[in-house]
Amino acid sequence: MPPAALRIPGIPRSISAETAALTLIAVSALLRLWAAWGSGLCIGESYYFASARHPSLSYFDQPPLSILLASASMRVAGAVGPLVLRGPFIALFAGTTWLLFLLGRRLFGPWPAVYAALLLNLAPIFSLSVGMFLQPDGPLMFFWLACVCCLAALLLGPAPRRPMWWWAAAGALLGLGLLSKYHALLLVPGVGLYLLTQREQRRWLVHPGPYLALAIAALVFSPVIAWNAAHGWISFVWQSTRGLNDPEYGTGIHPTWVLANVAGQALELLPWVWLCLVAELVRSFRRTAPPARHFLASLAVLPIAVFTAVASYAVLGRSHFHWGMPGYLLLFLPLGETVDRGLREGRAAYRWGLGATMAISVLGMTVVTTHEATGWLKSLSPAVARRLRGDKDPTFECIDFTPLESAFAERGLFDAKDIFVFSDWWHRAGKVDYGLRGRLPVLALNWNDQRNFAFFDRTERWLGKDGILVTTKDTAAEVAQHYGQYFARITSLGEVPVGRRGRHELTLYLYRCEDLQRPYPRPYG
Repeated sequence: MPPAALRIPGIPRSISAETAALTLIAVSALLRLWAAWGSGLCIGESYYFASARHPSLSYFDQPPLSILLASASMRVAGAVGPLVLRGPFIALFAGTTWLLFLLGRRLFGPWPAVYAALLLNLAPIFSLSVGMFLQPDGPLMFFWLACVCCLAALLLGPAPRRPMWWWAAAGALLGLGLLSKYHALLLVPGVGLYLLTQREQRRWLVHPGPYLALAIAALVFSPVIAWNAAHGWISFVWQSTRGLNDPEYGTGIHPTWVLANVAGQALELLPWVWLCLVAELVRSFRRTAPPARHFLASLAVLPIAVFTAVASYAVLGRSHFHWGMPGYLLLFLPLGETVDRGLREGRAAYRWGLGATMAISVLGMTVVTTHEATGWLKSLSPAVARRLRGDKDPTFECIDFTPLESAFAERGLFDAKDIFVFSDWWHRAGKVDYGLRGRLPVLALNWNDQRNFAFFDRTERWLGKDGILVTTKDTAAEVAQHYGQYFARITSLGEVPVGRRGRHELTLYLYRCEDLQRPYPRPYG
């Protein structure tokens, strides 16, 4: 049997599993820092940047932790930029990878843990999105996994000497997960499922430890409850009804939406990796499966099943494939054990499969990240350029509006007093705010969907003042139709081309909207 260290091409014979895991973490983190520095913020990240300029107990559509991390990073750095905003999330994913290794080493052994960590970093949704972007999923995955580590110490093998301390730690970490994203709540029924299906573990149902954990989690989560209580429970209402009964797409159950969601999950994880993860989930629920596998499957199944089912009636489920990823995160551990066993048994399919996965994933992520930064694929041929025109390019949303800063400076707008900036879509308002580096107040003024912007400012305080509209609408008549009733006069200030590496990919139009006459209506009641 070949030494364990020889099972990954290029790793020296004498290297330990711990060194391999730390090397993986260091190399992948450096690559993410490079990618983060060179690429623009995506729509969601720009929106969260705008939110980070307004620290709060909570927010309209998300709990506060990820946004407050960005706020703290900007305060410490004293600057705005992609590395400042994304740095904490790259560090968090390094921690997530290490936690996955530690948990895998405890449950399955050191080299299965290395393969679990490696495959996690080869899955695009984790390596590129969760591992780099300013968004709630980064802290969610870290605290989700940290909580699972505490639960594993309690529920697998002999109970620790001071179980109440472990339950308290699990509760605190669950609370931090809830401060990251509401999805963390699904850990609670997952633990309940495991306890109910494992006779020797049912004693915990009458033990004070789990209830202490829930109480601590609720206490940590209390700022979100307080904010929602002061705002009509708007975040809970909006999230629980999100994407429902959209007349544009129809109501009822849509099996094709589920298929689209499942296909999206598979693409984001790599289709063959997704298939293997699903196989591990099914295999881990067999009666003969060891407790460690059953434990992980119990915690993994609900996020995957719930959010796949939601896609059958919520239109957003067709495109929000990442909602169930906390479940898939745990399934990399039993998959790591399976890969390790196959390699130890000398099966060529595992060796070639792992090598092909590494090659395809690294190549694919390199193409995506370099195109995201430069748009170079459009230079291959006119046919490719036409195919990737505008929002047909999946990286189009990552184009920064950085030329806005110089355009505003040339027009003397930064020197004006009592002026605000607004856009006609909350997506675009975040891009505008980041393009201006937070130098002016930015609002989103559209009648039905302002998201967090509805809570940052009120147009009442801008009555009699001028606003600068940044939009993609190129005719004054169309702008006047939307905003003419609110301002005394609207005049064009010209256009601003934006793109990547000097390539013109989008035109923004500036309008000076003078003398706000009456408040713009706020949605959400």
